[in-house]
Amino acid sequence: MLTVALAPEDALSGGARSRILIEDPVTTCLSPPVHDMICKLGFEVQENRDISSIVTQDGEVCWKTITDCLTYTESAQGLDLGGSVRLLGPVCEAVHLHLLSLSKAQFEVRYAPWFQWTGVPELFPEIMDTLDSLESPAVSLSLMKLTSCLERALGDHHWAHHHAIVAQLLFELQVFLLIGKECPFLLRDLLASEELARVFGPPVMDVLKVFIGSPHGLNLRNVLWHGFAAPQELPPKYCAMMVLLTAGLGQLLQGHLRQTGRTLAHRPFVTLTNLEDLIVFPGKYHIAHSPLNVTHEVLAVLEEVMRKSAFVLKPMVPCWEAALVKFKSHRFADCAILLLTQLEAGLRKVFATVNACPSRLLTAEVRALVAGVC
Repeated sequence: MLTVALAPEDALSGGARSRILIEDPVTTCLSPPVHDMICKLGFEVQENRDISSIVTQDGEVCWKTITDCLTYTESAQGLDLGGSVRLLGPVCEAVHLHLLSLSKAQFEVRYAPWFQWTGVPELFPEIMDTLDSLESPAVSLSLMKLTSCLERALGDHHWAHHHAIVAQLLFELQVFLLIGKECPFLLRDLLASEELARVFGPPVMDVLKVFIGSPHGLNLRNVLWHGFAAPQELPPKYCAMMVLLTAGLGQLLQGHLRQTGRTLAHRPFVTLTNLEDLIVFPGKYHIAHSPLNVTHEVLAVLEEVMRKSAFVLKPMVPCWEAALVKFKSHRFADCAILLLTQLEAGLRKVFATVNACPSRLLTAEVRALVAGVC
């Protein structure tokens, strides 16, 4: 959770107030260790990996090739996240080049069936279109949507797994009432759950921990959703790898469901039905004389303010520009995703400026109490 403690206006010196208004010199919000993890480690090993050892012609993911890249500490008690990222780098590069080489039809034939388990299979062809996009926020937005989709789908399976166990025990024993656990609140706890390890296997879950499940790893989900990573700092090959991993999880899950005779039930989405809720999207639901109606003139003013505002960090300007484009094209969910991350980044900047602690702009480290990642 981000807590912003602003001093009363009268308590701020003229210098403190002026610091809020001057142009910021920030070039990155990634701390040096996190920047190295995301932008450098996965490029240190220069090796051409044969894509046929990673995925077959039929689109079946060869998990052993991927899990063989995992390294562990000498005591074998923990995952060596940095070492694993280093060895997985060439695999991610090969996957990226492979997906770029496929036509839309080829991608659909090989991989579309394996995205059904996510509940939103239509998302993945859309992500494919961004892997070679020249618009830097496109890959970041795709990865945010993918990690959100994956987190929910894994949570659905965790939830369904517990309910299936409850039903089976009630049927067989008819005595004991086993209360199924709630789906873990944090992604890292979800990935560490015994339920998912039982289905996908511990090595597969360790692969996910490298990419999205640990603050010591790439931590792609958190650095993006909490507004730390600028679009140009995210290598597209990690987005491509997450696409393939999601397909591979679908293959493993299908085998598990066939073996157990179970089906995967998805929790229902929240649907906005109240007109008062819908008018937060003024470009889509026009309400006469509503103060929320946004005209082209208003958008033009917003664009000008956006480029001059000290609230907007300069490396993040492409995200704001992309958000306006999404708004104009009525892609309101995409617009909201981009703006939510930048709202947090902007508030963090205000906090750091007012309290004279510039280090708080950087990604949270476990050993330092820095606001941001939860």
